[in-house]
Amino acid sequence: QAGFYASLSLDSGIAARYPCRSLRRSSFDRLSQNQQGHTVSFSSRNGSWDTVSTLPEDATDWVAKCPILPELEEYPWTEQELREVVHKAIGSDDAFTVEAVRRLSVLLGRALVRISREAQRLSELHKRCTRQEVQSAVRLVLSWTLADKCIFSAVRAVSLHCMSSGDTVRQLGKSARCGLSLSVARFFRWMVETRVSVRVHDFAAVYLTTCVERLAEEVAGRALQAAGIICYPITAEMLEASVNNDTELWGLLQVYEHLICGKNANGQ
Repeated sequence: QAGFYASLSLDSGIAARYPCRSLRRSSFDRLSQNQQGHTVSFSSRNGSWDTVSTLPEDATDWVAKCPILPELEEYPWTEQELREVVHKAIGSDDAFTVEAVRRLSVLLGRALVRISREAQRLSELHKRCTRQEVQSAVRLVLSWTLADKCIFSAVRAVSLHCMSSGDTVRQLGKSARCGLSLSVARFFRWMVETRVSVRVHDFAAVYLTTCVERLAEEVAGRALQAAGIICYPITAEMLEASVNNDTELWGLLQVYEHLICGKNANGQ
């Protein structure tokens, strides 16, 4: 009976065919784990009333029971690459502390999971993930301003890759040909291993890499702008404060699975 109700949920149940836990897990399983200690009667005629009567009274307790995004075991970038992205956005090697760079890596991992899961959903029909699916996923997940910036950077990266010619240029990697600091090959391997789709196009990895790098530049730039020159360098606490006060970043970089749009940590 539980399997029947799981098939009726919003999750399409692709977790059975995609056993990797980094992107897809059943919403029904997470709901069952999060509601330990509460009795939910599926066979009762008053199912809605049972659900209402079992909700916790405390709002913080209710938020704590919301399903959260899966934690990535391995990121498709290194701390050195992320530090190069911050240096390119700000222009200084000591702008971020080591803890701030690690915290930025965790926040970007959440955005990566959101975009990848949406691209995975869009790729189910034709069983392939191209740059169109990644572009649509970016527009669905990010705000209009961030999506336009990320897609503009992705189009420029693909154009640079296509215009690069000559034996000397072709000996370089795809990241160098696209003008990126993050590794396109590592992103492509990550998309294949996490089974974003049965077939992953090369330009899909370029788009995803560029969008994550552009998002990292936006987070770093806004953190420096919020802190000011006096509070240089940026610490992990200052980075969190900047994200919490940003209506475009706070909901996107939250650990909870549901996407909160147009709100900051204060609800404004």
